[in-house]
Amino acid sequence: MKLSKFLNRRNLFISDKRQRFIFQTVFLTVCLLVTQLIWEDYRFIMVGIIFISSYILTAWSLSEDLKGIKWISLFILPVLFTATISLFYFLLPARWIIRLLIITTFALGTYASLLVENIYNVAVLRSIQLLRVAQSVGLLITLIILFFSCSIILSLRAYGGQNMLYLIPVTFLLALQSLWSVELEETFSKRIIFYSLLVSLGVGELVMAISFWPIQIASASLFITACFYTLIGIIQQHLFGRLFRNTVREYILVFIFTLFLIFLTTKWG
Repeated sequence: MKLSKFLNRRNLFISDKRQRFIFQTVFLTVCLLVTQLIWEDYRFIMVGIIFISSYILTAWSLSEDLKGIKWISLFILPVLFTATISLFYFLLPARWIIRLLIITTFALGTYASLLVENIYNVAVLRSIQLLRVAQSVGLLITLIILFFSCSIILSLRAYGGQNMLYLIPVTFLLALQSLWSVELEETFSKRIIFYSLLVSLGVGELVMAISFWPIQIASASLFITACFYTLIGIIQQHLFGRLFRNTVREYILVFIFTLFLIFLTTKWG
């Protein structure tokens, strides 16, 4: 693509990739902090600016070998992480200790997501030893994004069907990226798309059902995230060819344990 060739040729005065990662992380972190310091009327505008900047800067940071579906698959984690943290920021108390905690989490997560996507970008072309580590870190960032997304959506206090419609696209993109990271092919295979749809519909139906429970937002978000982790984990192991009985049992136990905690913390009366 012309944009990829331009970014790759120019590199915007920074040729070292890690320096580009650091610049993007610092720039977006400062922008996120500014959203809490400006007038409330301009905060959502600032979030939009951060969202667009995240995509552009990610294209710049990962400009080498960007082509085909990489313009989608390599951008899901960095862009969604930026968007969800920026919106989740509004739900938190305006205290500096909270701000510093979120800012630190955002900076670490942004830099880590760029490293993960860079490894995926290289692994599409050749084998790389850090791939397993990148897949683990990528899954962790994915779960963080989903937890924050659920918290944001449930905080709207919408109807169950609306929550389902809001969450399905986010879940589909996260599932698509997570499962693609196993195959790392030049295209999204039909089974990856099918499994992603299956996971997103399952999680969407769960959030619709849980919207009627008298449950705290944090607990509901944790339960939905655990469900996503169980489904994605089992499918990933299937794609790896390591789906054994003990593996399935471990994932199901995580889901059952989280469900048990949900019932304990629910105030039915």
